Amino acid sequence: MGYGRWDRHNTGDNMSDWLDGTKPKKIEARYSAYLSWDLDDEGIDWDDIKDYEVFRADLHITLKDGTEKVIENWNDIEIDYKHNLEEVLVLDNDWREVEGLNWWKYMR
Repeated sequence: MGYGRWDRHNTGDNMSDWLDGTKPKKIEARYSAYLSWDLDDEGIDWDDIKDYEVFRADLHITLKDGTEKVIENWNDIEIDYKHNLEEVLVLDNDWREVEGLNWWKYMR
């Protein structure tokens, strides 16, 4: 396996020695995608913002005057599946990482 090849991994020879509840059940890949909000387009001055958070595809802003705004961003996102792979995880049935099999995250 070459350094740039992330879609294959040898799972090892002895697959029968899993501890209870730790046997891999899922493989998950995470890709990067970007959402952005233009504050000028929204009529918001950075100096007026008290707090903000992103939840799913919504930007929640609390202004210093107490006003709260939610700005949606449900644009069609085109994910570059060739270049934007961030992480591949091997997970157990409870979505926990299986020890020793999540090699990919350490290679970046």
